[in-house]
Formats: sequence, structure tokens, C-alpha cells
Amino acid sequence: MNYEQFLLWIISNPEYAGLAMFMIGFLESFFISGVIWPSAILLLFAVGLSKADIELVYICIGGGIGSWAGDTLSFYSGLFFGPKLKKLNILKKREAIFIKGENFFNKYGWSGILIGRLIPAIRPFIPFIAGISSMKPVIFLFSSLMACLIWMLLLAILILGIDNIINLF
Repeated sequence: MNYEQFLLWIISNPEYAGLAMFMIGFLESFFISGVIWPSAILLLFAVGLSKADIELVYICIGGGIGSWAGDTLSFYSGLFFGPKLKKLNILKKREAIFIKGENFFNKYGWSGILIGRLIPAIRPFIPFIAGISSMKPVIFLFSSLMACLIWMLLLAILILGIDNIINLF
């Protein structure tokens, strides 16, 4: 099933629109799938749903919760696998990278998560690196939640803006 077929199926079954946005938001934010799943797919899918008269609130909430779930799983994966990864010979040689990550999160803390979460190219990796750097879970979860709320608002603005541009033609 390709993108268009999936979008058409969701449009004909709008009760699954929030779940579809959750899945796309999760895939886009999780550190493994986020490498090959760009943010543009989520945005295009969200615009398509909006053009099909799916409520904007369902689109944004579904995508936001999915993104937060992807962030949270990435963070805990980094927290769990981080110490093991640091012991691998190939990564021992790059210990300076881990030290830089730890210094970054020690210096910027929650604001590093907030800013990093809004930059598409590095977005899926920030939670994983925060986990490897042993950031406190409470700080991460709060900052990730705030970042996802901001991201949901920006997604709504982008959808409305693109929708208005499309209506001009």
C-alpha cells in the first residue's frame, strides 16, 4: 500500500485518522525509523487529511501524542542501551562525542530538548542522545511534552497556511 492508497483509505475511514497520525508521528520521531522517515511525510499526510475535512484537532493531537511516544521510547532506549553502547570498541574511540553530548545536556538541559525537538534533521536523535547522556527522566519528559505541544501548534499553523495557499489556486 503506497502513500496515496493509505491516505484514501484513511479519508474513507476518518475514525482512524488520529491513529494514523499517531503512527506517522511515532515513526517520524523514533530514533531508528526517524532516520528514513522524514518530517515532510507527516506534513503532507496531515495536509491531505485536512483537505479531506478531517478535524484539525484530531490530526494535531494524534501526531503530537505519536511524536511524544516516539521521543519517550527513544529516550528510554538511550538510557537503557547507552552504557552498553559506550563499552563497544568502535564507540570507545569516539568517547569525545558522548562527552560533548553530556556537556550539552548539562549546560542547556530542558531547553536543549525543546530546541532540538523543533529542528527536523536532528529531531529523532535528540531524545536518544539525552538518554545516553543520562539526563534525568523527569526533566526529559517535561521538556519533551512542552516541545510536542509547541510542535502541535506549529503543525496546525503549517496545515492552515498550506491549506490557504492551496485554496488560492
